[in-house]
Amino acid sequence: MGKIIAINKSKTISFRDDVIEYFEEVNSVSKKEGYQNIIDKIKNATSTVKIASTSMVDEQIIDAVHENKKINTYIILKNFDVSSKTVERFDERKVAIIREVGELENNFILIDNVAYLFVNPLEESKNISFYFDEVKASDLEFIFNYYFWNRAIKEKLVNDINTAIESPFPPFGLRTQKTINVIEAIKNEFKELYIPRDKKFDALLEKDTGQKYFSDDISVPLYLNDNNFIVGLFQINKEFSIEISSWELKENKLEDIDSSLEIILREESLSNPIKIEEHKNIELKDIVSPSIEEMDNQEPYEYSRDKYVKEVTYNWIVMPPKKPKNSKKSSLYQDHENFKNKRKKLEEERDIKKSSITEKKENISKLDKKDKEYQKNLKQLKKEIETLEKQLTKKENFSKPKHSLPSDGILYELDNKYFLEISNEKELAKAKDYIKKEKLEDKCKIVVL
Repeated sequence: MGKIIAINKSKTISFRDDVIEYFEEVNSVSKKEGYQNIIDKIKNATSTVKIASTSMVDEQIIDAVHENKKINTYIILKNFDVSSKTVERFDERKVAIIREVGELENNFILIDNVAYLFVNPLEESKNISFYFDEVKASDLEFIFNYYFWNRAIKEKLVNDINTAIESPFPPFGLRTQKTINVIEAIKNEFKELYIPRDKKFDALLEKDTGQKYFSDDISVPLYLNDNNFIVGLFQINKEFSIEISSWELKENKLEDIDSSLEIILREESLSNPIKIEEHKNIELKDIVSPSIEEMDNQEPYEYSRDKYVKEVTYNWIVMPPKKPKNSKKSSLYQDHENFKNKRKKLEEERDIKKSSITEKKENISKLDKKDKEYQKNLKQLKKEIETLEKQLTKKENFSKPKHSLPSDGILYELDNKYFLEISNEKELAKAKDYIKKEKLEDKCKIVVL
């Protein structure tokens, strides 16, 4: 009969009906660009430059402002501490009136009579911008003046930072404008939502309205409706078209996703694009069977899930049971050896004593039976013979070990448990008979060499 060896097993599981959320690229064109056009216009400005920024301002823009000696410069920053490097660039050598407005959520620049609105903070080296001509720029001019005069907390003039001085004009509020308006908050009503590729915006994907996208082009969310779009707290007329690279959030069965298509799983939206695979082989860890009889039925506790694959074939090896590494050859072997040696020794002693008895009987027979000495010796010999016979028949002198030894295989033990090691199927039947005969069903396990 054959040797007991490991078994190669496999199982194929289909995940084709699993539904996943993922992003699919719908526009790869990026409209992000540097500030060269804005820089050129600042350098050629003849009157004023007004900057509103939620962050530091790119150094190229500041350099252009410094280079133009003819302009008056006004700056609104959301936070002086966050934008400290920008604040520090202006002093007596280049004077600007800089004001802090905590509620500022948008970035824009007015250059003489035209303006540019930016999607991302001005500290980024590339941005997406919208151009406002002389007519439309008046809306941003009004908003800038509103923030500058009515909402400022503190200001810097030359080298000093102080509380912002009061406006020389009567207080005025926001008004409804044709091109751009300031809103108080984002309502949960939109047709399309574009979020940055940043985990901190993932909560926006939970909103139950509108189609959702992410884009590498933006650092703040964009909300689009039929007639307008929102960036920061600016609601902008849809006459300004916006085009950004984008990935659309979709939900489908794996079966329905084209394997040639690059996608990004929603839960791993910071990862690189991947492709769904049709089939994959996964090698699992070996399994050691608890018994030889159960080897054919051994499966992993769980099958590791691969979210990128429609069908997976899992492969594993079932190993026959093995004895523990720190187990030792059973003490029964030494017990049986000790029993054998002891019995042999007792038998030798018995034979010597029997010879002694025979010899003494022969000596007695030579004496005169009427002699008192004869009677005395006879009585003494009888006692000695009686004592020897008792020693030779005492049970404890020949007590056997508690279990016999197996005819095949080697018996090991550890912590009062036995492990009968065999090497082939022929020895398996004998090993089972041995365990049953010795009533070791709960204490002995058959293992393989």
